[in-house]
Amino acid sequence: MKVLITGATGFIGNHVTRMCLEQGDEVRVMVMPGEDRSPLDGMAVEFVEGNLLDPASLAHCVEGVEGLYHLAALFAVWTKDPFLHHKVNINGAQAMMAAAQAAGVKKIVFTSSIAALGVLGNGQLSDEETFYNSWEDGSEYIISKFISHHVVKGMVASGLPATIVCPGFPFGPGDRMPTPTGSLIVSILKGKMKQYYDGGLCAVDVRDVARGHLLAMEKGRIGETYLLANKQGNLSQKDLAQLVGNIAGVPNVATSYLSPKTMLTAAKVMEFLSKITGKAPMTTVKNSKYVMQDVFVDPSKAIDELGMPQTPIETAIEDAVSWFREQGYDKK
Repeated sequence: MKVLITGATGFIGNHVTRMCLEQGDEVRVMVMPGEDRSPLDGMAVEFVEGNLLDPASLAHCVEGVEGLYHLAALFAVWTKDPFLHHKVNINGAQAMMAAAQAAGVKKIVFTSSIAALGVLGNGQLSDEETFYNSWEDGSEYIISKFISHHVVKGMVASGLPATIVCPGFPFGPGDRMPTPTGSLIVSILKGKMKQYYDGGLCAVDVRDVARGHLLAMEKGRIGETYLLANKQGNLSQKDLAQLVGNIAGVPNVATSYLSPKTMLTAAKVMEFLSKITGKAPMTTVKNSKYVMQDVFVDPSKAIDELGMPQTPIETAIEDAVSWFREQGYDKK
């Protein structure tokens, strides 16, 4: 199968690309002009240049492909342009879907986010039908993912052959940026994660998430949404941090509690300073409010319909810790 992958240089996208090649797919990847292609070194892929902010650049990218994995998206805690998330994640996604539909692409896997779904909190599990409820506290990223999710669902009604996947919080090797999950591990490896706060997340092996994308391409029903997560991965921030510490052999992890008041006060100060310096804050008030919830999910639908793998979270963390140490992240 000839496929186009956007976001192939990213954490999840890189694993999707590798797995597509391993199963014999002919892989084309879309990169931005001037984008660092080194994460794809050694992979036998065809490169094409395109920009989600330039719809006219997308037609040649999808020409002649049968399948599209659209993972490319902007994720940032803060941007100078408050509308940048909307431009990339909403307008860009819509443009890519339109280009794929016009080119006659047979199947699309659109990577949404658990942020596009509702959060029940208090240890309760959300699923694909839990409606979004972060209207007041949703960040630009979260709102953009909710809207793009439903833009794509709406386009299915006009014939778009898309299946939507919502990954949990991925852990594992190859997190070059690193992403927020990888940053957590690196902080622990450096002995800097002494504090913890309320809330929790749904951890999952990044390789399971990537496999879930391929399974969605193969088995996913058009117009349906699938949570790519792990049933055993719903962990509090404290339990997750201490699990990483135990696996990595780092003592005294997550021993000091940060109250919501302290978290939000610090976030307000960081946001204020960012307006003066023009530099991104470590967090924002909206981001802090989101992560202090129990963002727990039930991936039963993906397990039952797709065969979503359930690799133990310990394995994902062990492999991530080993990779970060091999790459020297703990010494940077």
